[in-house]
Amino acid sequence: MTESKKVSLEFVDDAVFVRGAVLAGDRRARLFFRSILGATVRDGGYLCPRRRLSNPALVLKIYDWLLANGYEAEGAGEVKTTVSSELERRVSFARTRDAAQKQKAGDAGYDFSRVDSAMQSFGWSSNRKLRQHQRVGVAHALTAINVGNFSVPGAGKTTTTLATAVTHLQTGTIDLLVVVGPLACFDPWEKETRIAVGSLIKARRVRGSARQRQAIYQQTKPRDLLLLSYPTAAADQLTLLDLFKRHNVMLIVDESHRVKRFKGGVWAPALVELAKRATVRMVLSGTPMPQSGKDLYTQLNILWPDGQLTGTRDAFAARIDSDFDEVVRNVMPFVSRTPKVALGLPPYRIHHHSAELTGTQAEIYELIENRFRQRIKDAATWKDKIDSLRRGRPIRLLQAAANPLTFSSKDSYFRLPQMDDSSPTLMERLADYGSSGELPAKSLAAIDLIKSIADRGEKVVCWSNFVPNLDHFRILVSESLNIPCYQVDGRVPAGRDALHAGSSLEAEVPGDADTRESVIERFLREQGPAVLITNPASCSESISLHSSCHNAIYLDRTYDCAMFLQSIDRIHRLGLPPDVTVNVHIIDARLNGRDTVDALVENSLASKARRMQQLLEGAELLPINLSDEPAVDAEGTEADLESLLRYLLGRGE
Repeated sequence: MTESKKVSLEFVDDAVFVRGAVLAGDRRARLFFRSILGATVRDGGYLCPRRRLSNPALVLKIYDWLLANGYEAEGAGEVKTTVSSELERRVSFARTRDAAQKQKAGDAGYDFSRVDSAMQSFGWSSNRKLRQHQRVGVAHALTAINVGNFSVPGAGKTTTTLATAVTHLQTGTIDLLVVVGPLACFDPWEKETRIAVGSLIKARRVRGSARQRQAIYQQTKPRDLLLLSYPTAAADQLTLLDLFKRHNVMLIVDESHRVKRFKGGVWAPALVELAKRATVRMVLSGTPMPQSGKDLYTQLNILWPDGQLTGTRDAFAARIDSDFDEVVRNVMPFVSRTPKVALGLPPYRIHHHSAELTGTQAEIYELIENRFRQRIKDAATWKDKIDSLRRGRPIRLLQAAANPLTFSSKDSYFRLPQMDDSSPTLMERLADYGSSGELPAKSLAAIDLIKSIADRGEKVVCWSNFVPNLDHFRILVSESLNIPCYQVDGRVPAGRDALHAGSSLEAEVPGDADTRESVIERFLREQGPAVLITNPASCSESISLHSSCHNAIYLDRTYDCAMFLQSIDRIHRLGLPPDVTVNVHIIDARLNGRDTVDALVENSLASKARRMQQLLEGAELLPINLSDEPAVDAEGTEADLESLLRYLLGRGE
């Protein structure tokens, strides 16, 4: 390096001054400093304003450009400290990445005996032995340090993470665990902690008023495990930052796809700021990319909050669009994923049952079909017909096939208003159905199935996407069968916490109030047959039923294949005895011996399932391409709408 290529950097007020005579004659330097950084020429150099960057970020941006263009940058004082610290971080990151790559490739043998020794010394229970894939996950987490465990739902990510945390605690790397996730994940964390280490780690829920939460933070001690919801973590960010200063924290973000928002929001920025103060960081999700590769951005920035895995937001988005495979290759050293086949689960069996629509329900279903036929008849082009069909809300056909009583109230989840049709005939039939006492055909078929399952002394979970159908079916089961019946839906609070009216923070629920946890726990503890009635929107994540329930009945399904497969995972997951067969019963409505919309849903889900199972259950890290709006996935893709359109035209013309 010649003397003329040396450049000095120093902080001047709220700017960085870059001095070097050679810069004056360099056209590339002039373009970079003046056009890109907005610098002004001063005393034979460039004075670069900070703008939206922090001083360290600006210094490093200038340093990297100078290095890439053959200059040797020198600095003193704060500039030198900033650059030295960043270079050290980069070397550390590269060293960790290389070690993780070798460990995952099997090129570097991992001595797990030290983990076994640390876990045993800590007091890990012999009743919670790690499976082979969990040992692999722990080895990876301890090698890569800040990792994403994206193993399939039901793979035991909580146990793997807890074993990693115990090893860190025993070796003194950390002294406090902070788990941020949905309320539904609190109970699994508490249960797993209790089973694995008893009272050696104290799990504490951070809930209640701001004053109550402050008291919990003040009482926090080493080896505590704090459980926070996303809203609580965002609201208490400043207090948590102080807590992270006082402790060496392992930050764990559970169901991390919930903070996938690429821009805006308050959860993601708060968690990234907390991650900067954490000693060890992990994110957990069975579906890390529900929509697209951009969903990884925040999750990766929680792991490495200086942007080592992502670069800038715009650069990451461009890389996702131009070469997604390369992005995945770059992040894989810090990601582990156990496919479902590695869990060694026996396959589940799907059984289809037909239910013939009769009476007023049959008339209502035909009237709904005819209403759609009239809509598409008036549309001129094929595209217009598809658009008209979508506006008419095809989910109405699914409601009619399941239970016409679902039309009697609005559905906030699918954004469906109460049925109000201009056809007096349809409204009269709906009124008749509500007062006649006629029972839905699929509900009656489900009662027969429950009887046969109960005769074997077994439990069953019954799924419906529509809350009025859940309410109606629970009454029917209670009146028809002399067996315990439980119901869980969005009206039952998750965690032991409910929501303040108009607030996003939790409030303590009275001790005698039902929660999803308590209802499910009572269901699972029943000796002998019992029925749980629920919807996928409430129980598709962080819920395990497999300990004593191995049967599922679907009163209805939508076109949302991911939701269907995830609901099956509630009873088909790690810990299932090898001699148990999981049975999935699907009830399909028929009308006058012909198929209804249920047959179209079955064909769609069957064709989607292979790819969806590869995405949800395979070893590869791939986006699922779901929508942010539940009704969009429930009512199907363009191909699904075209299939429904052909069905309607074939029956009506």
